[in-house]
Amino acid sequence: MTTVHQNALVADYLRRLERAAASLTRQRRAELVAEIQEHIDDALLEAGAADEVAVRNVLERLGAPEEIAAAAGPPTASPAGRAGRLEIAALVALAVPFVGWLVGIPLVLLSQAWKGRDKAIGVLLGLSPVFLGALVMTAGEGHSGPVGAPTDTPGSGVGPFEVSVLGLVILGGLVGAIFLAVRLRRDAEPRALEA
Repeated sequence: MTTVHQNALVADYLRRLERAAASLTRQRRAELVAEIQEHIDDALLEAGAADEVAVRNVLERLGAPEEIAAAAGPPTASPAGRAGRLEIAALVALAVPFVGWLVGIPLVLLSQAWKGRDKAIGVLLGLSPVFLGALVMTAGEGHSGPVGAPTDTPGSGVGPFEVSVLGLVILGGLVGAIFLAVRLRRDAEPRALEA
């Protein structure tokens, strides 16, 4: 067997190891792959041969890449892209206006299933209508009539504009929850394809 084929066997083994160690941090995964690469090189040098049989024997003695990755460290409690109870509770709570947000937002921030960027976008999508509504309502409270004119005019209660703003505020949390659910599902799809 040529050196190219030997390198292909080792490269395939290291790729499998890297996939199996996906739950480790990027730095730890890189260290693990480098350690195993060095171990393979040392074992082949010690064997004094680098033919196909020697390479296969070294890889066999090492064991399955999945076993090495499992021994290297425990997986995270909730790998990114996987929905657990925390994530489902966060999505449900975030969809419930006002009171649900008090529970949903901290749960989203505590979850490890979403990336930081997705968390920020989901929370901002959920709360931006609240800030926009408050800004619009505050701007509408100003008095634009002549000095001394009454500020309360008949029929100045809740109108269609205010109802629309309130509707947007209520839907904001639902939009944030939908965004996070979609991101959770998209992150989970590549993992399913890898398995």
